[in-house]
Amino acid sequence: MTRMAFISERMDHHPQWLNVFDRVEVTLTSHDVAGLTSRDIEWATQADAIYSRHRDAGA
Repeated sequence: MTRMAFISERMDHHPQWLNVFDRVEVTLTSHDVAGLTSRDIEWATQADAIYSRHRDAGA
């Protein structure tokens, strides 16, 4: 979450997220366009990459 918080700040894009114990739930939606934007997709792509590196490292 910390890494994604820094990325979010750099992108000036702040999706809704909920962190409870061992689970992080993220909601990507842009109410202005009634759906997802390219910024949402870019954020999710970076989040997936960070998760994959973390998972593969066995952490």
